[in-house]
Order: sequence, then structure tokens, then C-alpha cells
Amino acid sequence: MFDLYQLRPEQNIPIYQQLVDVIVTHVKNGSLPSDTRLPTVRDLAEQLNVARGTVKRAYDELEQRGVITKVQGRGTFVCYQPASSGSAKEQAMAAIDRMLDTLEELNLSQTEIQIFLDLKLRERAFRREDLKIAVVECNPEALSHVTDQLRAAVGPAELYGHLLQDVKAYPYRIGEDMDLIVTSAEHADEIRDLISQKEKIARVALRLSPKSVAGIVKLTPGQVVGILCLSLRFGGLIRAVMDSYTEGVAVRPPRLMEEAGRDALNELSALAVPEGFERRCPPALQQQIREFGAHHPVIRCQYQIDEGSMMYLTERIERLREKMRG
Repeated sequence: MFDLYQLRPEQNIPIYQQLVDVIVTHVKNGSLPSDTRLPTVRDLAEQLNVARGTVKRAYDELEQRGVITKVQGRGTFVCYQPASSGSAKEQAMAAIDRMLDTLEELNLSQTEIQIFLDLKLRERAFRREDLKIAVVECNPEALSHVTDQLRAAVGPAELYGHLLQDVKAYPYRIGEDMDLIVTSAEHADEIRDLISQKEKIARVALRLSPKSVAGIVKLTPGQVVGILCLSLRFGGLIRAVMDSYTEGVAVRPPRLMEEAGRDALNELSALAVPEGFERRCPPALQQQIREFGAHHPVIRCQYQIDEGSMMYLTERIERLREKMRG
């Protein structure tokens, strides 16, 4: 059993949270079926070479989420029931019985139990007021553009942006508590292979904004165009578009922001940058771009969710909200 708990100290995620994520995943995929007895806090801490307090904190959170239950004198057990086992009513009644048994072991009266249940229900209703939406893209420029577009279009929601490489390294970043995972069609299949709740994935099509394309098609033969970017992935996409939409234009290889020295704009007759690029630039580079833009075209490139995908996405989000409202 211990080999299930593979933690990654190099990840910028607390060890206790990694342990919670790993156990939840193995419980829900059946590797740790209901009624499985888990190691004691001391045994698991020794096996993983972590502090006992780390394991205890993970177990406490798992118990609060209804994934495990602690039975006095017997140990800690998995209590999760998959949706396919029995009716929803049977599962609910069994879960309530286990919870009441635990509360009664604390010598709480029926009135106290009712008060605590009411408090928790109100807390959860407040917490679930907004949807939780994860956005996953392969480059920081498109990730920022899509997240900003969603923030403006879908109303109140908690948006979490993740780079695809980070999700591959640690899939639990787009955890069980996400209501929706938005990603481009190019990456949807990769993400499907990483998560268990595949139905949460919303596949969308991205395209360069009309304003960005208009700036590119205005380039004329003989012009020398530079591309400054935050990632070479994004810069490569813009260069490919320029090669497709222009003739006789010399497009220089993309350069990262941190590689742009004082000569970055020398000999250029036009410049392409991601939308919002200047906000991330050091002041000296911001000034260079402003001075360059006073006499030369600066094309601000932005990727967007296309109209059809946005209609599908807003309809799906509205259905989720209706479901939350009951």
C-alpha cells in the first residue's frame, strides 16, 4: 500500500496537500476501496520520511472531506463510495450514519449536532457561490489572454490559470474541486489522460484576434519584423502566422523578453508583441517599445476563444450554475 503515496518534494506544493491529492485520486479510482484500513499516522510518516504532523494534517483534511473515517480503537478507514455502487440515497444515508457515529463518540447532544450541521451547510453554500474554473494552456501569453476573456464573459467565477507543463508534472493542480477545465482542442486529449473526471473538460478553439490579424496583413514586402515574447512557443505561433499571411516580409526569430537588450529593436521596421506584454517588461524595455511605436507599427497579438466555442462554453457554465442552485 505504501507505494501508492509517491510525493514530489520538488513541487511548490505543501507535502500534506500532495498526500491528500494522491489519496483522493487512489480512493476514487478504486486503488483504495471503501473500508480499506490506512496506515497509522506514525507508520505512514516513517514510510514517507515526513513529520507526523504533516500526515495528521492530511488525514484531518481527508476526514473533513468525507474520504476517510477514524474509528476509535480500530484505526482509519476509507469511507468513500463510488457513484456506481448503490443508489444516491443509500450512499447518502450510509455517509450520514458514519458521520453521526463519529459525532456521538464526541459526546455531542442531538441539538449540538444539529447546530454544527447547520453551520457547515451555510459555510459550504457560501463557498460554492461561484464556479471554480481551471484554464490550461501551453504558453503564458495565451493562458493570460484566455483567462482575461473568460473573466469578462462568464461573470462571477473563480478562475485558475495553469500552464500545461505544470499540470503534466502535477495533475492534481486541476483537482477534484474544479467545476470545469477549459483548454484548447490541441491539448484536450493530453489532459484527458491525466485526470479521472474527464467530463469536466471543455474543449475550445482558439484563434488570433481579428485586430491582430489585421496588423499582420498590413505588413508590406521588404519590412523587417521582430517578435518579442514571454515564451518561444507563443513567438513561434506568431511567426508561423506571419509566414502564412505575408509575402516578402523578413520575420526575425522570436526573442524572449529577458534576452532583449538595448539593440533589440535596431534595424526593425515593425514589431510584434503579445497583448499586455509591456505590463511585464522592465521600465527600460517599456520605454524602448514606446519610442519605437512612435514611428513604426507595433502589432499586439492576442489569442481568443472563437465565437462558437464561447457560445458552447457560456451555455455549459450556465447549466452548471443552475445545477448548483438546485
